[in-house]
Amino acid sequence: MEFSLYEFTGRIENTIRNSISELTGHEWDEDFITLKLLSDLRRELDGMYFASNDRKNKIDWQIYKLKGNFENNFGDIALVININYKDGTDLHGAAFLEAKKRDWRKASFSAMKIPQAKKILKNAPRSQYLLYDYEEITNFVLGSSYQEALRQYPYHRGSQISFSAVTRAVCLPLNLALETGSKDTLLYRYGTPFSLQLAKRYFNGLDLEFDEISKKVATGFLDKFGLAKYVIKIDIIEDGVEPKENELRVNQANYNRID
Repeated sequence: MEFSLYEFTGRIENTIRNSISELTGHEWDEDFITLKLLSDLRRELDGMYFASNDRKNKIDWQIYKLKGNFENNFGDIALVININYKDGTDLHGAAFLEAKKRDWRKASFSAMKIPQAKKILKNAPRSQYLLYDYEEITNFVLGSSYQEALRQYPYHRGSQISFSAVTRAVCLPLNLALETGSKDTLLYRYGTPFSLQLAKRYFNGLDLEFDEISKKVATGFLDKFGLAKYVIKIDIIEDGVEPKENELRVNQANYNRID
């Protein structure tokens, strides 16, 4: 199935909303939220095609869960990105997300710890928070591209309330969060919807780490700095291109693939 990039972004957003909004209070746990969300995204989007800048791309998702327990100095979630272009070039990088849930019936993110954030930033300077909310997030960074994507999946907050741009998960840079000193929903004003961060940033090779240590940690081949709990391996392949042998692969000695 093929979609425009706008439609594809809207489909990602719709999956994120549905996945998180289905959760109840006793399920409001970061690990549970993350595993459910990543599994839902893989089931919904794996093997789809999206068209961007006159290019047709196939996207393959694989989700992995850490087998053991390791100290985590890079973030809860590692993204391993392989992009193969028709002109013969390719790009391989990693990204790291530290997931935090909003405290139930509060405006705070009490699990945010300054020492932890500083440690992650030292290892991965482009790392981001991934913030989950059981209520609708509306006061995030808006752009025309996001509004366009949302039109593909209209969302009505009750029959008498018109269309409104909402999400349940936003990303923002760890260094920005530290600079503000905030540990509550005020951080949303700097946030980008997770759907947009995926489709418009990571899928285009932006906000990635390209050093060898980061790539080895993300793929599970270097564990002395700790390993992420979850790995999302995403292969973006321009139509008619065969993946190359140098693509980043996940070490299945440390990770189990989630089907």
